[in-house]
Amino acid sequence: MALALSFSIVERNDNKVLTITDTTGIYNAVTNLTGWGAPNPEVTDITAVGGLYPLTLIITITTSDGTETVYDAIDLHSLVATHTTVANLVFPLNCSLLISGTVALGTSDDEFPDGIYKMNYILGGVGGDTEISYQLIYGKVKNGTYELLRQMNTSYEYEAYIDDGAVLAVFAKTYLDSLLTNDVTARETSVLGELYTLERILINESTYEV
Repeated sequence: MALALSFSIVERNDNKVLTITDTTGIYNAVTNLTGWGAPNPEVTDITAVGGLYPLTLIITITTSDGTETVYDAIDLHSLVATHTTVANLVFPLNCSLLISGTVALGTSDDEFPDGIYKMNYILGGVGGDTEISYQLIYGKVKNGTYELLRQMNTSYEYEAYIDDGAVLAVFAKTYLDSLLTNDVTARETSVLGELYTLERILINESTYEV
């Protein structure tokens, strides 16, 4: 068996960092034939781009208006001080690392835009592998929705009265829950459409900016 890469993605609460964590595991003749280690490539074999085993990540972002941007391959070798074990393969990304041509997505202090992220995780060289994952990144609409919920007027609890703010908060939360039930890969158009609608719901609120 050959190496079969896998990874997970976590967006930080402030939407400024995406952490990519390798979940391929270590080779085991019984339980994990596709993990790192002989007879597959070793973690210590990873090189910079141009070497025998470059480890890179190519990200394509499609925002809710359908705009698709393909960013240059990120040299993951350069993002960690050492990679002697699988535990070292944790890569924090910020907007300054996503570059299309000569233009960066943003600075290290900017938020990642909401949208569908196609992530192509690649180990080059003989015995290398490619893993492609589609992820919905939705931190901005999530934070905007939860801010509405925090601000929701509670007068209805005492006076049986539901004001417009409460209605908006409940509607936004329901829409967010609906958005997260969709399969990103199978229903990309639907997901982007629902994301666009939720952004419009929040766009006039001071807690949310597109």
